[in-house]
Amino acid sequence: MIRESWLKILHRIDQMNLRERILLLITLAAVIYYLGQNLFLAPMSRSLTARENAITASAAHVRALGQAARKLAQATSAHPNQNMRREIARIRLKTRAVDQALERKTTGLVNPSAMPSLLEAVLAEQHGLVLLRAENLPPRALLQDPRAIRSGINLFSHPLKIEFTGSFASTFNYLLALNRLPWHFYWDRFDLKVLHYPDNRTILIVHTLSLNRALLRS
Repeated sequence: MIRESWLKILHRIDQMNLRERILLLITLAAVIYYLGQNLFLAPMSRSLTARENAITASAAHVRALGQAARKLAQATSAHPNQNMRREIARIRLKTRAVDQALERKTTGLVNPSAMPSLLEAVLAEQHGLVLLRAENLPPRALLQDPRAIRSGINLFSHPLKIEFTGSFASTFNYLLALNRLPWHFYWDRFDLKVLHYPDNRTILIVHTLSLNRALLRS
């Protein structure tokens, strides 16, 4: 039944003149772009931005606690004091607790080094999609405070840009498949450009988070 309906649609498209096909392509492109923005990027951006803010705040907390512990350690070495030693022990204990909480918040995020192969593997499962390129973009430190940079404790955004061609249906199925993955990442950009019927070119930029600037192999 579905196959027959699909064949009827294709037959109707074949009967269209060039102008009608161009108008249909423009309409389909607008629909795919709207769905990509409103069904994927916007909802996921709202929920994941809150999570990213919480992770960033935890990283800043770890940095602040580490700085406080170092200052107290320096003061204690110059003027030994039992109260200071207890305070250092308390801060270090709290730092470990916050650090563990930070690790829990980043659990489920895809490893930056694994993200390219993951997105490429999902794309390869979609009939009709052709990968043009997938590249890791430069990482970005989320804590811009100079003290955070000096301390070496920071949170890094690792973006990935993937570009591919294919039909509207295959592109939409790819976005659905990415949305169903058990691993999480943040959606940044979705651009779709119509080529020759029925293909289009899509650029997708996503990012994940890590406490390391380098791409560590999992």
